[in-house]
Amino acid sequence: MANLFRVDFIKGKTTDADYGQVKHSLIDTATDRQIISLSVSSDKLALVSNYSREPKRLVFECFPTTWISTNLLSGANEHERYISIYEVKVYRDGSQFFGGIIDTSQLSYDVSTGILKITCYDKIKLLSIYSDLKHYYSLTSGYQPEWALGYFIQDIEQRIPLDISYVNLYNLPMLHTGDLMLAQVMYNDMQTLPSGGGWTYTFDSSSWLAPKHGYLVDNVANRITYVFAYKKVIKATYPNPATTQYQAKYKGRIYRFFNNICPQVFEYDEKTTWQDTLADMDSSQEEFVSFFTDNGIAESQLDTLVSTGTIYGNPYGTSQAVNQYAAAHYDNGNTFPTRFHPGKSYETAQDDKTNDLKVLQAALMLYNAVIFTDNYGNIIFKNKDAYATTIIDVSDDDVVSLIRKRSNQEKPDTSILEILAGDTTMLQSLISQYLIDFHDSKWSIDITIDQLAKYNLSLQSKLRIQGNVYAVTEVEKDYLNDEYKLKAWLI
Repeated sequence: MANLFRVDFIKGKTTDADYGQVKHSLIDTATDRQIISLSVSSDKLALVSNYSREPKRLVFECFPTTWISTNLLSGANEHERYISIYEVKVYRDGSQFFGGIIDTSQLSYDVSTGILKITCYDKIKLLSIYSDLKHYYSLTSGYQPEWALGYFIQDIEQRIPLDISYVNLYNLPMLHTGDLMLAQVMYNDMQTLPSGGGWTYTFDSSSWLAPKHGYLVDNVANRITYVFAYKKVIKATYPNPATTQYQAKYKGRIYRFFNNICPQVFEYDEKTTWQDTLADMDSSQEEFVSFFTDNGIAESQLDTLVSTGTIYGNPYGTSQAVNQYAAAHYDNGNTFPTRFHPGKSYETAQDDKTNDLKVLQAALMLYNAVIFTDNYGNIIFKNKDAYATTIIDVSDDDVVSLIRKRSNQEKPDTSILEILAGDTTMLQSLISQYLIDFHDSKWSIDITIDQLAKYNLSLQSKLRIQGNVYAVTEVEKDYLNDEYKLKAWLI
């Protein structure tokens, strides 16, 4: 290979008439090297807790042409935040291997040598540049994981006129964790009668024989809610003078579930003062009913609760120990939510905006997903373990060096999931164990392979080396030495 580079400068401002056109090029030939030096950082799959991937960086040196001096080193040719309105496409021997933006804050011109250093990044860099952007996440049924990237990109594109292309290759995996108790409401305390003082205490017939508990399933909004309601009325009688009084106990619970298993909990526990008649307790009954209606549950719905429900094919069930407790269960469904609920606006019912970057980070961790860019600069959203199906055999003669080692176990920091709606304690625990199991005890290799053109290697490629099959987790192309420098997992 001749190892000749070409850098095309493309108009990246979508509102300009010449958007997408090549405005200038630096082209190496066998006799004229316009690109003095060029280096590009490696592609990496993030480690277990590094759920936001570092962008790919490309740096090259050249002598500034008149066009470069006019459009990069002077003039108002930036969107904002040091982002040039010109983008680059970079080729080696006619094949594109990089596409991205120019960071004008890192332009470095050495007057003594006349050499200009230009630093470029893939468009993942824009996610950190615009890490302050917020979005109102409010879709009742939630968001598919790749939408976290899509909405973030949309918010950036609404801020500056450029195009960020992305490709979704993600598929929802399965994680069955068995039966999970999501809620347990103890009500044995409501079975206890007072005693003493010459009074006789019994439960009045206006008491409910058993609690009302079960699910409300909203198939349109893809939401399930567990409801518990119980009323007990105590009748107290005194023989001399003959006296009768009444006291009521109420217990209400509402568990509105987000992200499959993350509840937002509403509680009601009240005991009335002693009243002379049942009619005197009407106001307390009204308050009890209002607890439910104020939280979107009509009184009539308390009589239509169901013992089982299904959302996105995931089954929920109930159980009860008579006079002891009632419980809600997640019956061996997929712990990965088909749609997740970012932000707290679901809980507040207010227009509360949530940080875009944190939502994306939460999605990447929750679903063990990864983002990276392809040779053309498209951002790829993909499962971390979505390895290529084709196995590439590497000749022993092309293996320059190979070091095999045991990967260190890394305990994930799942606190980013707290940005999701509901109580994420159980979800964090399950996802943490899943990620530990995914990464634990993997064998890995550091390997250098000769001849870039001979092997078409990228992230998640499968290699067979000396009889073992590996999945590529990091790729660096050393153009000077015509070598791949890789990290890979044994699979």
